[in-house]
Amino acid sequence: MPTPAGLWGEIRQLGYVVPADQLEQAIADWVRVRGVGPWFVVEHPTVEDYSHRGESGTLDFTFALAQAGSMQIELIAQHNAQPSTYLEFLTATGGVGGLHHYAYWPTDIEAAYAEATDVLGYTLWTTGRIGPVGRFRYFLTQDHLGTVVEHANITSSTRAFFDELAERNRRFDPATDQWFVSR
Repeated sequence: MPTPAGLWGEIRQLGYVVPADQLEQAIADWVRVRGVGPWFVVEHPTVEDYSHRGESGTLDFTFALAQAGSMQIELIAQHNAQPSTYLEFLTATGGVGGLHHYAYWPTDIEAAYAEATDVLGYTLWTTGRIGPVGRFRYFLTQDHLGTVVEHANITSSTRAFFDELAERNRRFDPATDQWFVSR
């Protein structure tokens, strides 16, 4: 039986959902407790072609990215009441949040979609796009344990930026360095 790692390579990102009013605190915790930073924060990106459980809508959220070695950490805070994977997760965790997804960055997101649904039996849960090529998809898996699988379409320029974040993390000193690359 094929596995996600065999199909799409290594897990590239761990995504945590946090209550919207706790995003700053979550970032501070990652910096102070784990030494992870600097953080790149994207506030209220325009999400196009958004759909959750087959229903379209308008998603308003903020996300923050940092590298912990080769693993990217994403913190997500939703601002509106649009039905979403994020709000369902917050409800399921009693409003606390936590590890929501692990992400693969397949080289061909359309082929990966077919593999996820046809080969592995995953169910498409949420989809959307940030910018012209920033497609993302969340899937429920057959062995769903509260954490979902994400596919993200990562371009070469985005990957270069992520590599730069990883390099900054290797040199990051929370006591002396700025915690944010951009806000």
